Amino acid sequence: MRKLILPAGLVITAAFAAWWWLVPAAATTAPRLRTAVADRGGIVSVVTATGTVNPSVSVQVSSQLSGNVRELFADFNTRVTKGQPLLRLDTAANEAKRAAAAEDHRTAQAQVAVARAQAEKAEADGASAAAAVESMHAQVARAEAALADAEADARRKTDLRARGVGAASEAERAVYAARQARASLAAARADVVRAEAEARAAAARIARAQVDAAMAAAAQKAAVLRQVEVDLEKSWIRAPIDGVVVSRAVDIGQTVASSFQAPVLFQIAGNLADIEIWATVDEADIGRIRRGQEASFTVSAFPGESFEGRVKDIRLAPTTVQNVVTYTVVISARNDDERLLPGMTATLRVVAAQRPDALRVPNAALRWRPAGGDANASATPGPGDQVDEVLAALPDLTATQRAEIEAARTAFRTAMAEAGGDSRRLAGNQALRRMLSRLNAVLTPAQRARLSELRGAGARGGLGTVWVVAGDGAPRAVRVRTGLTDGAVTEIIGGDLAEGAAVVVGQERAAPSAAAGSGWPRL
Repeated sequence: MRKLILPAGLVITAAFAAWWWLVPAAATTAPRLRTAVADRGGIVSVVTATGTVNPSVSVQVSSQLSGNVRELFADFNTRVTKGQPLLRLDTAANEAKRAAAAEDHRTAQAQVAVARAQAEKAEADGASAAAAVESMHAQVARAEAALADAEADARRKTDLRARGVGAASEAERAVYAARQARASLAAARADVVRAEAEARAAAARIARAQVDAAMAAAAQKAAVLRQVEVDLEKSWIRAPIDGVVVSRAVDIGQTVASSFQAPVLFQIAGNLADIEIWATVDEADIGRIRRGQEASFTVSAFPGESFEGRVKDIRLAPTTVQNVVTYTVVISARNDDERLLPGMTATLRVVAAQRPDALRVPNAALRWRPAGGDANASATPGPGDQVDEVLAALPDLTATQRAEIEAARTAFRTAMAEAGGDSRRLAGNQALRRMLSRLNAVLTPAQRARLSELRGAGARGGLGTVWVVAGDGAPRAVRVRTGLTDGAVTEIIGGDLAEGAAVVVGQERAAPSAAAGSGWPRL
């Protein structure tokens, strides 16, 4: 056995030495950090959307009448002016109605003439009756004179009889004569009243009323004639505006049926040099859109070419599709060469805000976190961190206030550390409210107002963390307040980050210096 163990040991040792010297090395290099410089430059925040090119003025031309299309005077892409005929409907039935209405109108006018003649005759008869009334007035005057003479004669003879002169019969006859004259006067007056009533007879009034009725009937027939003429005029479909015919929906011989809804025959676009893009903007971005903002857009028909526009209007009517709420934003643009056609799909970029000279870092710097680093530093800043930064901006805190604030922040962090799972957000909100309540109790009114103002500014700006590398040392976490972003870089509006600082944007993966099974052996 001793003779076998020694050779076996030598063989094993030789095999291990051969493997060590002949197998290629597989050592790895340590990962290297990739950095970028925090520099100054312009940042433009944009809202992207898609929309449809539309003419600024578009009119749908319809028909109020039904009938067959007799003539067409416009086609697709025809340029028209206001009042120019586009289409003519068959007017045979309306022309027959116009002829009948014209005859009825002439008949009504003849009836007016007849009624006026009858009225003139009635007026002549009234004049004759007036003359008879004048004659009867003369008879009344004579009867009054005879009555006065008879009464005077009766008084004289009665006086003579009272003095014993004359016969009693003569006095009685004189009294009877006076009574008869009085009766004759009453009869004459009654004749005058009757004659005046006859002069004011209803015949003249009836005649005048017949004239009025005949004139009203003539006016009605004239209105019917005008209505038929209006229908004949409406059978000519004319252009309401100057523009270009975008679509035509009828052909010669086709029947146009106008009932409760007028059929669309043509669609005319106004001046195509002025166009609009109706863009659909999500409710999350609509708050950044304002009237007058600059916008640029592209269309597939002209790739690589950008067109300029401006926000004209934000329509208040929302559109909800599958619980997604969007609003229509109208962008006005010039189209002098009329290359942009109605219906084209436009991809828009609306400039929401811009900074010409801002301190900025790549977005990757705000996303990078070191592996196995400080949990508090690598975590996304929350409302408690925001309050810490705001309190740090209050320089007039007393020692007592700082002690109470530190105790409140410690309680907040403890509550956040104990919370976990789905209840973390709810617990965090409750802990934040308790901490703010303690802060409001210890701060002065001016400090509370300043705290609220700074918290609002921080909420608008946002918080983040970047990692700064200085020399060969380990990266250092720096809390910053972020502003605008264009998707590639983000504005830094607060925090201890200097211009020119090297911020970490990523790291290279650990890789072997030589691939296994390749390269030179150590021997």
